[in-house]
Amino acid sequence: MNLLVDGLPDSVEVCGETVPIETDFRTGILFEEMIQDPTLSNLEKLRTALELYFPDAAFVDAEAAQKALEKLFWFYRCGEDPPKEGAGAGSYTPPSFSYEYDAEYIYAAFFQAYRVDLAREALHWWQFRALFKALPEDTQIMKIIGYRTVKLPDKMPKDQRQFYERMKRQYALPESKDVQQLESDLSALLINGGNPAALLGGDSKPWQTAP
Repeated sequence: MNLLVDGLPDSVEVCGETVPIETDFRTGILFEEMIQDPTLSNLEKLRTALELYFPDAAFVDAEAAQKALEKLFWFYRCGEDPPKEGAGAGSYTPPSFSYEYDAEYIYAAFFQAYRVDLAREALHWWQFRALFKALPEDTQIMKIIGYRTVKLPDKMPKDQRQFYERMKRQYALPESKDVQQLESDLSALLINGGNPAALLGGDSKPWQTAP
C-alpha cells in the first residue's frame, strides 16, 4: 500500500463482505497495550482485538474470524507485508518505546514537531504512524529511543559508556510480548482448533455483520 496513492482505508473485506474498521490511532494504542497485558489469555486477546477493531460486526464463523484477524493485523501493520517466515528467528529485539510508559514524551513530541494535540485531535492510525516515524531527532522521545537502542562498542570512551549505560537504566522499559509473536500465536490458535463462536459468545449461525 502507498499512503500517497491509495489513501487511508476505513474498511476491509472479510469473506466477500466490506466491514468498517476502527481507524483512530487510539485504537491502535489500546490494541498494543492489550496484547502486552500478561493477565489476558490468547483467547481473551483475540476476542478483545476483534471487538476493538470491529465493534459493529459479529464473527461467529471460524473462517470469518480467521480472515478478520488477518485483516486486523494487515491494518495494524499499515498495509505492509508480514515478516517473512523465519526472519529474525532465534533473536529477540527489545521494544524501543511504549505507548503506555512514553505517553507524555510522545504527546510532547507531536506538539513540538507538528503542533498536533493528540489529546484532542483525531488521526488515522496510518497517519499517526507515519508522523511518528518522521519525528525529529531533537524531540525527547527520539532521544530516549536512541538511548535504548544504541550499541556500545568495546572501544567507546569510559565516560561516554557510563553516560549511555545510565540513560539505558533510566529509560528502561519493562519486558513485553512482541506483536509479531502475538500475531503468530493468535493465528495458530484459530488454525489449531480455537472456537471463535464460543469465544465471542455467539451461536452456530453463519458470520454476519451486526445491524
